[in-house]
Amino acid sequence: MPLQPGTRLGAYSIVSAIGAGGMGEVYEAEDTKLDRRVAIKVLPEQFASDQSFQARFEREAKALAALSHPNILTVYDFGHASVFYTVTELLEGRTLGSLVMAGPIATRKAVDYALQIARGLAAAHDKGIVHRDIKPDNIFITTDDRVKILDFGLATVTAPVDAIATGETRARDTAPGTILGTVGYMSPEQLRGRDTDHRSDLFSVGAVLFEMLSGRPPFAADSGADTVSGILTKEAELPVNVEVPPGLARILMRCLEKNPSARFQSAHDLAFAIESLSGVALDSVAKSKGPAADERRSIAVLPFTDLSPAKDQDYFCVGMAEEIMTALTGIAGLRVAARSSAFRFKGGDHELRTVGQALDVKTVLEGSVRTAGHRLRVTAQLNQVEGGYQLWSRRYDRELDDVFAIQDEIAADIVEALRLELAESATRIVRHTQNQEAYHLYLRGRYHWYSRTKDALAKAREQYEQAVAKDPDYALPYVGIADVSTIQGIYGYVPESDATRHAKAALDKAFAINDRLADAYRTKGFLSLFYDWDVEAARRAFERSVELDPSSALSYTWLGFCLATWRDQQAASLAAVTKAQELDPLNLYISCISAFVHDMWGQSEEAARECRKVLDVDSNYLLGLYVIGGAYSRLGRHEEAVAALERSAALTARAPFYLGWLGWALGRAGRHDEARGCLRELEQRSTSEHVGALYRSIITAALGEMDRAFEILDEATRERNCWVGIPRMAIFDDLRRDPRFNQHLKGIRHPEWDPRK
Repeated sequence: MPLQPGTRLGAYSIVSAIGAGGMGEVYEAEDTKLDRRVAIKVLPEQFASDQSFQARFEREAKALAALSHPNILTVYDFGHASVFYTVTELLEGRTLGSLVMAGPIATRKAVDYALQIARGLAAAHDKGIVHRDIKPDNIFITTDDRVKILDFGLATVTAPVDAIATGETRARDTAPGTILGTVGYMSPEQLRGRDTDHRSDLFSVGAVLFEMLSGRPPFAADSGADTVSGILTKEAELPVNVEVPPGLARILMRCLEKNPSARFQSAHDLAFAIESLSGVALDSVAKSKGPAADERRSIAVLPFTDLSPAKDQDYFCVGMAEEIMTALTGIAGLRVAARSSAFRFKGGDHELRTVGQALDVKTVLEGSVRTAGHRLRVTAQLNQVEGGYQLWSRRYDRELDDVFAIQDEIAADIVEALRLELAESATRIVRHTQNQEAYHLYLRGRYHWYSRTKDALAKAREQYEQAVAKDPDYALPYVGIADVSTIQGIYGYVPESDATRHAKAALDKAFAINDRLADAYRTKGFLSLFYDWDVEAARRAFERSVELDPSSALSYTWLGFCLATWRDQQAASLAAVTKAQELDPLNLYISCISAFVHDMWGQSEEAARECRKVLDVDSNYLLGLYVIGGAYSRLGRHEEAVAALERSAALTARAPFYLGWLGWALGRAGRHDEARGCLRELEQRSTSEHVGALYRSIITAALGEMDRAFEILDEATRERNCWVGIPRMAIFDDLRRDPRFNQHLKGIRHPEWDPRK
């Protein structure tokens, strides 16, 4: 008998029925202890006395409770009162099954859903949990387009087939439990009753993706027996009227391989491959195809492996790969995967096919470095993705002073292996110094720079300064010093006045040596935008950087960000960050800045979605945490905003920048006492360390104390706080609603100033 409204199950009061399935009735309920709405799944009365059903019901609850991932349904509680029940988060939306009933789903949307499913399964597989029943009805799509994987009742259980005529399999015994599964989505080994592992789930993901793209399961037939026969013996074929990008088609068909060893070997690898498909490439299924001889003219250069006894050459391994990559990027007719995307595979034991599909390349260069005294051994091998065989492999034994020659030789050997008919000079790496010590110090500095933490930035500056001491005519370390100073000021690690003075001095020296460095113009754009508040000068610098290096995803990213500070530049701004993501699709940093740009244009839902993808990969990614915090606050999802910003503050030992954002979010969430606590902490710390006034201003504005907020904003303007010139950010929303903010914009000569107000 269905539970009636008001029925109590422990601390939960039934509100209304939501739905029912073969293994559970689901209700909306009130959590009377925590004052929140939840969902309660109840074991139906007809199964309540069956121990095998009870075991399966409890097994599902425990499997879900062991997992904590945004793409998996969250379990709050499990209990037994008059019935067995599981308490979970209450979802709003509908199942993927109901969506595909209406027909195929747009390619971009299908890819996004498949990526979220893969990420959720990766989290489950990492815990040793295999779902075993992935199908559209077990995939829930929330109102904000987040995937939630449901129903772990079959987790880790092998499913024999003994009732194929109805399209379902059902074990008739009571031990170890009842097994249910829909045949159309089960792997061949599952249907045969053989041992299965996580790769069986990946077959099911392929079947679900096929259905999203085509509107029907891949092996659908008139009877269950015919469906099983199709899964076991036939190859899946998309309908002729369904056009799918080649890269996506390859991923799809690999998931649906009959042999588990031919599929992706992990959900992580599947997610990597799907990630590479984000971008406008999905909008067009017809890619220009060159002659067969050109099919290998794309390459990914992976970070070399450090085989030195002391394991102290990682910086050099990274630098070696970067230098070769830079040389190859300048060659017409050869497409080179971007650094950040290729370096996502650093240190991993990934299959060549996975790398190739994720980065859309035909060849992959791998290598290793070993040092012993003054001797250096570098090995490199160029592998063909298709088939996994070597095009060439070579060992280079040299003195440490021969590093530059080795890099040139490797680049030339790659050109020869790919049979590119180019002049030898086209493959030579541009040398900015001949001083080996200065070069290694610069590589060490850049290695620390990529970490971007407070301590790492300080180490990077130290290495860069030592490099220019060794070679005062070496331009790149000066650009590095300017980069470090700029970022240190942006995040409040040093006073803005010190940051801009050091950055401009270093950049002037770099330009005096070489005025055609794309990185130098990008840093100049940073300085103009964040420190001079000169948007036009910043735009010119970023455009010059793109002109000098059209392959620079970072330059396109920051051009798009710069344009987001102007009115009437939305199309150009979004086009620039889209281009950046096409060039470097797996770069978390670029994804977050792109999200930042979308949020500044009022597209906060899109920003939150993009950040969630990043945080699914790295839940501690600071840029993703504070950008999503701002987006959530704008969407009125204040508690989620606070949670994200609390995490960023905790990860940085409550650094003023992150503490300021947290206090602002707390104020907007109505948690005024906690917001005032953040404000007091910032005020107290300002007596002993640098604390930008802007952070106090935004918290004060969130508390509704506008007169005081504008007084502090004036203080922030006088101290030249770098964020003052980026008024479209969410942290300025409270201030922007006040007419005085327009006068503030006029005072800093910002193009957002409206003379009509």
